[in-house]
Amino acid sequence: MRRLLPLLLLGLTLLTCAPVARVPELASPAAPYSRAAFGSGWTDPDGDCLDTRAELLADLSTVPVRLAPSGCSVRHGRWFAPYTGQVITEARDLDIDHIVPLRYAWGHGAASWPAGKRARFARDPVNLLPVSASANRSKGARGLLDWLPPDPGFRCQYVLRFRRIAASYGLQHTAAEERELVALTGRLCRT
Repeated sequence: MRRLLPLLLLGLTLLTCAPVARVPELASPAAPYSRAAFGSGWTDPDGDCLDTRAELLADLSTVPVRLAPSGCSVRHGRWFAPYTGQVITEARDLDIDHIVPLRYAWGHGAASWPAGKRARFARDPVNLLPVSASANRSKGARGLLDWLPPDPGFRCQYVLRFRRIAASYGLQHTAAEERELVALTGRLCRT
């Protein structure tokens, strides 16, 4: 029922509004979102036992990282968590966030991508950012129009990066969404 309500409201809105431009088809109702559609998660393509998460943490730490005894995961380092402006030293306190969430991408065109493109998107370092676990969980799968970083000093950079990633992968927005995104960018990125 919860899934049908937004569709019903959309249908009523379309019936009561003046004719609008054709809205791009964003996701197939026959293909519900599945995280597995984006590949198996963090991988170790270079075979050094450090997966995507560990390598990103090692690359972005401002000090040399300390690894777990196995040498295959990061324990400590020093990271700036841009959503909150915090400095974090324990890797366990960080999540790796997809700036453009996978579920969001699915609903804006990724549902029709080949599996390889979805896997590349999920592991693209440009779309990954170490952030505080609490900020990542508050964001969830929401896009720009529904969530912004708590730290106002990072909002413009976040909006610009989100939009650049979405454009580079050809994610689609309705005309109304695009107008709102342009307005949001203008408000947050005044120079």
